[in-house]
Amino acid sequence: MCPKATSVNPKPADLIDILADAASIIEGLGSDFDALLSDLNQLRDRLSQGRFHLAVLGQFKRGKSTLLNALLGQQVLPTALVPLTAIPTFISYGDRMQATAYFRDDDQPKSISSDTAGEIRDFLSEFVTEEGNPKNIMGVSYVEITYPSEILRSGAVLIDTPGIGSTFRHNTEATLNFLPQCDAALFIVSADPPITEVEVAFLKEARKNVSRIFFILNKVDYLAPEDRELVTDFLKKVLTEQVGIEKDTPIFCISAKKGLDAKLNRNNEDWQKSGMSTVEQRIIYFLANEKSEILCKSVRKRAEDILDEIVMRSKLEIRSLQMPIEDLQKR
Repeated sequence: MCPKATSVNPKPADLIDILADAASIIEGLGSDFDALLSDLNQLRDRLSQGRFHLAVLGQFKRGKSTLLNALLGQQVLPTALVPLTAIPTFISYGDRMQATAYFRDDDQPKSISSDTAGEIRDFLSEFVTEEGNPKNIMGVSYVEITYPSEILRSGAVLIDTPGIGSTFRHNTEATLNFLPQCDAALFIVSADPPITEVEVAFLKEARKNVSRIFFILNKVDYLAPEDRELVTDFLKKVLTEQVGIEKDTPIFCISAKKGLDAKLNRNNEDWQKSGMSTVEQRIIYFLANEKSEILCKSVRKRAEDILDEIVMRSKLEIRSLQMPIEDLQKR
């Protein structure tokens, strides 16, 4: 018997109880459902901890890692002229900088703690770059970073994802498979060119899984003022007509590189001019006022998908048990 929901849109505490009831039922279904049970328990834990996944999505070389470095205020994440590997990097709050690489085959995680961003960056380069870990031959599953940033204190987790549309198809596939874990996203395009067919197709998939997407136009410092307006209007037109985004959806124009330079030089005026200040304030406002609702919505949707799969598999098992042995052997 399935647990009964208390409302169509349950509050976080109610949803946590519903997921706990569901988990207790699934435990009795046998080991075949262990993986799905684990996914459900992870969702419940994430909701109870208020762990909100804010991913940075975009095509290769759009400036995802540079934007994250600008928000953190230091060059923590490696940036490269070639694509990085298909490994998501999770950045959450911690009292000091630490990075840990986790592996698919349950190998012992590798970790480093440091007060120097350069040491963290060099450590990460061993695992998340094609140069250090070509085609992920090390079998890294994901990387976690803790960092003492105020923007992360509320439980937000910033996620650097593999770039889509590069020469490595597995990067695009990895990011598509990762979308169900995202609660909200910053989608980055840049002025060279403003948006591609690959990005449009990816955005259509992202909208099916991600509850809230913010659009950022990076590298606007390469554009003259009149060209910036032209590119922005073109981007809005494409997003509206081809992706179905509402016309009044804002597009944040930034230079992530200039923003990072401003943070490193502690130049508040240049930080404002880079556009990164506006993005930072929008993220802070969003996390303070909408995070709980969006997290609950995202967890509920993912939990429904898991439970639907469990119900479908259970029905198939019941049907197989009712089938004559000869038919079952044939199937």
